[in-house]
Parts: sequence; structure tokens; C-alpha cells
Amino acid sequence: MAQDKSPSLNALRVFAVAAHADSFKQAAQQLGVSQSNITRQIQALEEQLGTRLFQRDNRVHALSAAGEVLAPDLLRIFRELDRVVDRARSVGDSELTTLRIAVPESFLRWWLSRRLAEFYALYPHIQVQFQTVELFPQSHGQATLCQQLAHEEIDLAIHYGALRDKALHSSVLYTPTYIPVAQASSEKALASRLWWVDSHAPYWRQFKKAQAHLARQLTLRHVSSCNIAIDLTHGTDHLTLIDQLFLMHPQLQGYVKHTEYQVSLPEAMVASYKQRARQPLALVAFHKWLDARLTSSLAGNAQPN
Repeated sequence: MAQDKSPSLNALRVFAVAAHADSFKQAAQQLGVSQSNITRQIQALEEQLGTRLFQRDNRVHALSAAGEVLAPDLLRIFRELDRVVDRARSVGDSELTTLRIAVPESFLRWWLSRRLAEFYALYPHIQVQFQTVELFPQSHGQATLCQQLAHEEIDLAIHYGALRDKALHSSVLYTPTYIPVAQASSEKALASRLWWVDSHAPYWRQFKKAQAHLARQLTLRHVSSCNIAIDLTHGTDHLTLIDQLFLMHPQLQGYVKHTEYQVSLPEAMVASYKQRARQPLALVAFHKWLDARLTSSLAGNAQPN
């Protein structure tokens, strides 16, 4: 009689090997067990299935009709299972500690990149993968970030302004302060020199509001990022507005700063991530490290190590 109990997975694997071996002895050698163990497993499986799987003839190692039906699919299933297990073994811990971060190119270039060696030294088992995003994401960019975080395509996003999504959490990193700077000093008045700014960015809207009289006098050239503005002002007395955090970079420390015209933005730079009952350890480690390094930098400790 067929048993209600599901067949043993081990017995099914033994049968799959034995069905494609020349004998139970050969199957036992392949599996590293005794021949009697093979016999017991096959007999137990036959009792559970309620049918013979091998012909009972000492001279012939042959499958029964039921065995012929079961063997091909069973071998394919175990081979696929072996491939899945091998993939899991090859991934190992490295996949579990991979952290995918979306970060503005300017933030990565002028502040974060020089400090990553410290993070890797502290957490050598965490692999960080970066993709770039807009520093000041508009509605479409915000929607894309929300979708990527919700679908776990990225683990953490660094950007200006909170995302309006209840499934996400936004943690304040710092409030940006933008300072007018030029690489070369000049005796010319600020109003008579060329300014390179992103006229759509929050820092320019805030500057126009706080320094309305000066802003109305300026000759502007539009750029889409502070990286472009820095490149275009190189070797000139032209001006642009740069986050004071970026001015800690060695390439920018020599710039002439006009702090009397600096403006603080109305919103903060934030780190956004998906709400979970328990956050991944890699995400927690990076977020705490990032917060500590920003606090240190803004307090005046600009050295990366």
C-alpha cells in the first residue's frame, strides 16, 4: 500500500544515482556509502511509493516501469538543485555584505571618495557599489529613487531634500551652506565678474533671496552641476557657489572664499533607505560611519584619516 508520508529526499537522491549506475555497488561508490545502505534506501522508497522501482533479478540491474518514469525527471531535478547550491556557495558572504549606494557625483568626487579607504579598513567584508544621482533631484528623479529603494535595486540614496514616501526613511546628514568662491583673487568687484551657477538649483534661489541686491547685478552663465562650474572657473577670477563641505578637498582649499555672502539651504542633505523591521548590518555600518565622518568634517577636522 502507498504511504501518505512524503518520500525521503535522501532516498530519492539515492534512487536517482542508482538508476543511472551499472549496479548498486557502483552507486554506493559514487555516494560514498555502503551497498547495503543503497539497498535499504531503495526498499524504503519503494514502500513509501507503493511500487517497485527495480526489477528483482540478481543477474540484471534494470528499472521497473515505474522506475523508468521516475528516474529521468528526478535526475534533472537534483542536477538543478546542485547548480543552485553551487551558486549559493560561490556567492557566499560577499553577496550578503554588498551595499548599493546612489550618490551625487559632486558629493562622491569632492568629499566621500577620499574617505572611503577608512571605511574599507574598518569593514573589509563590506563591498560598496556606487551609482550617481542628481544632487538636487526634481519630481521625476525623486520618483525614480523611491522606486529603486522600494524595489531594493539600491540600499541607500544620498540627496538633497526628503523623499515623500511613507515606505522610506530619510535621515538628516547635514544642512548645506553655499559660499561664493573663485580660484584666482581679483581686485574687481564681485558684480563685475562672471558667475557660473545652476540657475535651477536651490542654492541659487536661496542666494537670490538672501543677496537680492547683488544677485540682480550679476552676469550669469548657466551650468548643470558644480563639477562643471569648478572646471570652468579654473585659472580665472570667475565665481561660483560651492558647498562648504566640498571646499575641504585639497584641490579647492586654495580657492578665495567670500563667506560674507554665504547662504544656508532650507532643506538638508539626507540619506534615504527602505523602512524595515531590521536593517541590513552593512547599511547600518555605513550610515553610522558616514554620519560620524560628516560630523567630524563639519566640526573642522577635514583630514580623511
